[in-house]
Amino acid sequence: MGFSKLKIPKVCEHCSKPFEAKTVTSRFCSTSCNNKALKARKKFEKEKVEKDTLLQKYKNKIAEVQTREFISVAEATVTFGISKDTIHRYIKRGIITGTNLGTRLTRVKRSDLEDLFSAVEVPEKKEIIIEKPNFEVGKPKEKIEKKSIFLPSLFCVPIMKKILFK
Repeated sequence: MGFSKLKIPKVCEHCSKPFEAKTVTSRFCSTSCNNKALKARKKFEKEKVEKDTLLQKYKNKIAEVQTREFISVAEATVTFGISKDTIHRYIKRGIITGTNLGTRLTRVKRSDLEDLFSAVEVPEKKEIIIEKPNFEVGKPKEKIEKKSIFLPSLFCVPIMKKILFK
């Protein structure tokens, strides 16, 4: 493809700097950016292939661990993403049941860990309903306004507030 007499303003896909492209198909500002982007793409593809082969290699082992009732502490750390110390602390406090079958052979009940990390439903946030005041001549009237406050504990708490309108 030949060069154009026009300078096409573009942004480099690697370093995000603006440059003037000589061709319509130019994507990078220089050969060094092109080489760096190519190297990063090859590294990403290599990691993806390694991850897929590892998953295929241990596919049966993962399925077998997921069907067992009792799993080892090491398998529990990998499955649930918590440390060995935390699991041992939970066993000591009685939060989860664990059985010691010998030296370094502690087994944990998988269903206890699943119950511990099960999802909690959060109630939906309710709309704020505000009644418009009725301005009548005479004594002040009381209106009740409902508001929902979103707390850091992820629960909506309705609050009743009395407001005097004149």
